Amino acid sequence: MNNLKKLAVISTLLLVSACATNIHRNEEQADPFENFNRKVFSFNDAVYENVFFPVARGYRAVTTPFIRERVNSFVANLDEPISAANHLLQLEFTAAVKNLTRVVLNTTLGLAGTFDVAQGWGLEPDKATFNQTMASWCVADGPYLVVPFIGGNTTRGIVGTAVDAAADPVYWMTYNDANYHDKIAYPYAALKYTAKAENYMDLYNDFKKNSVDFYATMRSAYLQNQRKLKCRFAPEEQTESYDFDFDEDWEE
Repeated sequence: MNNLKKLAVISTLLLVSACATNIHRNEEQADPFENFNRKVFSFNDAVYENVFFPVARGYRAVTTPFIRERVNSFVANLDEPISAANHLLQLEFTAAVKNLTRVVLNTTLGLAGTFDVAQGWGLEPDKATFNQTMASWCVADGPYLVVPFIGGNTTRGIVGTAVDAAADPVYWMTYNDANYHDKIAYPYAALKYTAKAENYMDLYNDFKKNSVDFYATMRSAYLQNQRKLKCRFAPEEQTESYDFDFDEDWEE
């Protein structure tokens, strides 16, 4: 509970700094800690290349695309309640109901979420994060920071990621039983992030291979995606848009 209280305090401080007219800054202003960030970026790159990606390649080697698709669907299904909660906080009630409908259908008819049967019925996935929720309420994104092991983020994004992680249904479903918690929550987290690393490994390597300044390329891609998040009370901003499809849990 102490960690949740700390997150609440941080979120409140960010809300106080909210700006209803411009929640984004240009790239130069957004990265005041570039020297520090580049050092952490290099550290993360070494960890990815020597730890995370070898594990991801091993996972890819011992599984088939069909199995990996089932794992991805299972993980995505368990994230649906988090998306539903964030849609509610964004006052998007129809989207929240769709998330809840998806989790019911996929958990029952989709064999514990391993098959996305809801999508076949026209209920497309619609992920929502607490970072998006704060952006919708005009919380400023804050400076760009590279977090050890996680990657590039903004201060708003860091809070959003932490809140979403704290809301993980698997964590709370096993919270009251230490025996089940240790046997379920930790293996699930390992599976989830191994699958995530496998999903993004090729994209990461493509960026690395084709970048003159890998750090600047990844920073720009992340910040461009953040600029797609609009404050509901601000006029539309005319910003350059790119289709770098980064999941918020894996952005460097």
